[in-house]
Amino acid sequence: MSSTTILNEILQKLSLLTKEDELAQELSEQEVQEEVIEAVNETADEINEETTELSEESTEEVEASEEVENQEEEELAEGYVSEAKYLEDMSKLKAEIDAIKKMIDEEMGYMKKEKEALSEQVKELSKEPAAEAIKHNPEGEEVKKFNFTYGQNKPQNTFDRVMARISNKQ
Repeated sequence: MSSTTILNEILQKLSLLTKEDELAQELSEQEVQEEVIEAVNETADEINEETTELSEESTEEVEASEEVENQEEEELAEGYVSEAKYLEDMSKLKAEIDAIKKMIDEEMGYMKKEKEALSEQVKELSKEPAAEAIKHNPEGEEVKKFNFTYGQNKPQNTFDRVMARISNKQ
């Protein structure tokens, strides 16, 4: 596997995790809102019932209102995340992030080692010539003179004399 494919897979997995976290947060926010609405509706119903009872008995009214306040506080506390649970979840997330960072660091270390090994191979290969050197020795080659012997008995004109001088010089 190449490094780019590994990194792309890691990034895709991270993006999926963040999308799932966002969806979970949206769902939990919706659930909290629904629970708060239900709690408010229930408390409103209880308050309506208690107001009728308060008109009948004043002593029971004070005790009932205190109980309602305690119940409201408990219901509201159930809808929110406690600090201990929040810290626990955050520590889990930090542990997961640290594990992912370690995995990425290991991959990067592996890639750096591979890159160093390849650069060493390139250096070694560059020391050796690609092919044997070709030497050109112009003096070693023998120039063949061609002796053409046609038209020897022909009378020479100016052109023939010029050509004879040129061919003798070369």
